[in-house]
Formats: sequence, structure tokens, C-alpha cells
Amino acid sequence: MRITSVRSPNGSRTPETPDAGGVARLESEIKVFAESAPRQTSQRWQGVRERCADGGPALTELIDAAEASDGGKYLRPQLVAAAFLGLGGNDPHLLGEVAGAMQLLHVGLCIHDDIIDGDRMRHGRANLIARVAEAGRTAGLSAADADRQATAAGMLAGDLTLNAALLALLTVSAPGDVRLRLATETASALERTIAGELIDVRSEVTPPEQAEPLRIAELKTACYSVALPLRLGAIAAGVTSESVLDRLHSIGIALGIAYQLVDDDLGLFGSAARTGKSVLSDVQRGKRTEHIREAYSRSDASDREVLDRLLGFAEATEDDVSAVREIVSRTGARDAVLRTVDEHLERGILLAQACPAALAGHLTRLARGMRERTR
Repeated sequence: MRITSVRSPNGSRTPETPDAGGVARLESEIKVFAESAPRQTSQRWQGVRERCADGGPALTELIDAAEASDGGKYLRPQLVAAAFLGLGGNDPHLLGEVAGAMQLLHVGLCIHDDIIDGDRMRHGRANLIARVAEAGRTAGLSAADADRQATAAGMLAGDLTLNAALLALLTVSAPGDVRLRLATETASALERTIAGELIDVRSEVTPPEQAEPLRIAELKTACYSVALPLRLGAIAAGVTSESVLDRLHSIGIALGIAYQLVDDDLGLFGSAARTGKSVLSDVQRGKRTEHIREAYSRSDASDREVLDRLLGFAEATEDDVSAVREIVSRTGARDAVLRTVDEHLERGILLAQACPAALAGHLTRLARGMRERTR
């Protein structure tokens, strides 16, 4: 199949999407699957309810609250589907089981992440923690007691959901060695995600110039959000070649880091109405993004004084965030980050060319779409 090339944003040349109907067919199949993804995940939740039926009404309420936290664009299940279908998988039931488990994993990590970050919004609406806290206050609890109940509910709901994801993978309709490999891959990715989360939290109290945002993006986001679903889809499709799985991992890391950097860009320069996330929160928490690391490395003493004063200031206003944006833009830090995004996307695209043509084309289109996303 012929592959042409185009000039990337940083001036080098990267392969163009394969010019064949295979890409369109694969993307049509992924689209059909995406329409069923919420139902596939709902079936996994039903399995949780059945296993926990004797746990009492409180546990049922917690499961309902966790399922209500589900949503979003189901990107990770779609990545499972892309690898599964693009590498020869042909069992739609198995695909639904694995992709549904992947979504459960994502939901559980998001619930825990909201606790760590102190966030009360997810997908543009009140998250589980906020809903439980509000229900407690409505029932007459003090603010402190309502918050304690909400935090406990969040921790337990996250634990329950992560456990459910692993159990779902251990019981999929596949040979035992495949089930074990799926669960092992997921548990290993969880360990790396936890490491990334820990480094991220600790970086909030370290000098910004010593932060490691790219390493955090690799561990916390890329490993589980892109590399893991690609590898799960491949394993479910029957792929055993370590070289193929390693390549999918490398593609996932490259695209995942780019995804996180764009996410950080939207967190500072985006619109809360479109992203569903406050543009104040990263500054208020003092998050050490690559934007901030670059800004410190390029700033003079006056700019660093402003950044020192505003980063981590819990009461930072829109005007304060605008001042941070101005420094990040004026120093060239934002441009540097966007160049890094392009470099990682280019690497992912180049690595993808060794995949079957339709999958390579899909991943190429996906990569290019990441650079332009607004939410």
C-alpha cells in the first residue's frame, strides 16, 4: 500500500495516512462499536451488582453512584477496539468485555484522581464526591461529616471499580492464558499509573524547575490511557508477538504524552465551557506542568516572582490565571510545549507505520486530531 508524506508542524516529513478504503472500513467498525460502548460498560456494572447483591443497600447505592460517574467520550474503549479490529480480532462479545473493563479502570482512576486533586466536577457536572457531600448536607449532616462521608465514598467507589475491572478481565470469554495476560497487563499499568500520580502530587511542593512533567505524563497518562488499551486490544485479538506489543506500547507512550500536554494546554488556555474543567484549578493547585517548567526556565526574576506568588494560591482568580497565561505565552513556553507535542505525535505516527495499514492510518488520523482538540 502506498504511503505518501506530508510536512509536519516542525518542518520534518511524516508519512501520510494510507490512501485505501481499509482505514475507512476500520474507522466505520470502530464507530459502530463506540455506539455500543456505554451499553458494554453498563453490562460490566451489572456484573458488579450481581456479585455484590448480598452486600446490602449501602453497597448497592455506592455501585449506582460509581456507575453514574461513568461517561465521557469512551476514548479508551475505542482504542481497545482499534487494536483488536485492526489486528484481526473478530469476536464482538470478547471485544465488548475487554473494552468495558478498560472503561471501568478509567472510571476508578478518575474517582481517585478527583479525591487527590480536590476536584468536584467531572464531565462538566458534579462528580461522585460532590454528590455524596451534597446529599449528606441535605440530610442534615455537618459540613465536616458530609465531606468525610463523601471522601470515604470516593475512595471505596474507586477501589470497587478498579477491582471490578480486574475481575472483568479475569473472567472474559477467552482462553485462560489470554485472561491472565489481560489482567497482568492491567495490574502492571496500574502500578506505573500510581507511580506517576505520586510523583505528580509530590511535585506540587518542589521547585518548578525540578519538576518532571514529561515523566509524569508518561506514567500517569500515557501508560494506562493509550498504551494499555492498545495492548489489551491486541492481546484479546490473539497477538502474542512481544515485538508487536512493544511497538504498540511505544506508540501509546508517544501519543499519550502528547495527549497530556494538550490537556495541560487546555487546562490553562482552554474554555471551561468546552472542557468541563475549571481553568483555575491547575494554577490554584500549583500544578507543575511542562508549560510552567518551561516558563520558569525562560523567565526573568520579575516573572518568576509573579509565578511564585500565584502558583498554588488557592484563591487565585481569573485575573491571576491570566497573568500566568501571559508569562507562559510571552516567554515562548507555550510554543515550546506545542513543539514537544508535535515531536511526540510525529514519533507516534512514524512508529505506527509498521502496523497493518488500516490500523496505521487510523492511528495517524487520531494523532493529528489530538493536536487540534479543544476539549
